[in-house]
Amino acid sequence: MHAEDPHLRGRDDSGGLATWWLARGEDKLPPPGEWLTAAERSRAEALVYTKRRIDFLLGRWTLKLAVAKALGWPDDAAFLARIEGRSAPSGAPQLHIDGQPAAHGVSLSDRAGCAICLVANGAVSVGCDVEIVEPRSDAFIRDYLTEAERQMVAAAGTERHKAANLVWSAKESALKVLGTGLRRDTLSVEVTVLEPNPPQRTWSPLEVRTEEGPVFAGWWRQSGAFLVTACWPGGGPSPTALETDSPIDTMLPSHHWVDRPVR
Repeated sequence: MHAEDPHLRGRDDSGGLATWWLARGEDKLPPPGEWLTAAERSRAEALVYTKRRIDFLLGRWTLKLAVAKALGWPDDAAFLARIEGRSAPSGAPQLHIDGQPAAHGVSLSDRAGCAICLVANGAVSVGCDVEIVEPRSDAFIRDYLTEAERQMVAAAGTERHKAANLVWSAKESALKVLGTGLRRDTLSVEVTVLEPNPPQRTWSPLEVRTEEGPVFAGWWRQSGAFLVTACWPGGGPSPTALETDSPIDTMLPSHHWVDRPVR
């Protein structure tokens, strides 16, 4: 990030990409204010559906906090307003600092009142996703998962829904790396989970193979009802937490917008 680069929290000595992650819940989302850029305030104001507006604000707030912490900046409004996630043509956020493109990949995801941001120490396409453990139908598994993935879900027994959502989340992370999102066939990427039942709140490795051949090394963790995945080309150590205690570890899924779907 040009002059800000020296403030980043070091690099991975193993040769892989260093990344950092941060989660936030909508229950702590501050009202729109000076922490937003003028463009962000304008976009938020134009969103009439409550869920879309909350998701946008929560995602931008989480991104700003994550980048500020990675840079060693204060999290006051003046500094947060210098950080902006502009939407690429694909819809993915592109990090800007003081209005200029920053040489660090970022990825955002939100689900059920929780947002996740992944920050990379390099100009690399990265992907992250957050899901909740919820029922997935046989039709969903048949239509969107490969044969090998379906076998993994079936083998999970009572953990079937967790396995299905984990595979789906890892696919979403990989499709963000590829820059396509769900415009690409989900059967064109295949997830392998190396350890299906690791301890909660710890990162465990996974792999996502594309039909073209490249394999993205990735990671996943579970915090209660939430599943988080992350992946990127070339591999590297698991994402480093930007704070000692993450709110996702005690957070419950929420859907506050249903009481007021339109502002």
